[in-house]
Amino acid sequence: MEELIQPKKKLRLIDKIVLAVLLLVFLFAFYVTLDANKYRALVRVVAGEGKVGVNPTDQALDFGDLSRGTSAVRRVAIENGLPLSLYVFAVRTGSIRTLVKLDKNYFRIPPRSSDKIEFSVYMPASAEIDRVYDGRVYLFKIPMP
Repeated sequence: MEELIQPKKKLRLIDKIVLAVLLLVFLFAFYVTLDANKYRALVRVVAGEGKVGVNPTDQALDFGDLSRGTSAVRRVAIENGLPLSLYVFAVRTGSIRTLVKLDKNYFRIPPRSSDKIEFSVYMPASAEIDRVYDGRVYLFKIPMP
């Protein structure tokens, strides 16, 4: 049996351009994902009324121990040292995602300036005692012209 060997086709100019654009989009998305600020977020439900136990840390969004009907707030500062604006948005994951509220999301930071995002958690009356709600918060910062 004789195999048929097909000659290799050369890529046309338009194919090369499309491939280059797709590669640039992939690299940009990869950079934005790697550059995202990643925070572990957690809160524990405790028995009692009006009890709040705070664990101060800047490495995580740790809301500490909260009894039912109480709340806690954490702030994250964002610096933009670039000559371009940054488009900022947050994504929440895990069991804590429904409890964490943001004062703002999907916003711009002008060049060479800073801003803050306020994260708040309110513990509902239906929360199970000794349950730990946890997850992650990702802050994506996309350079914009």
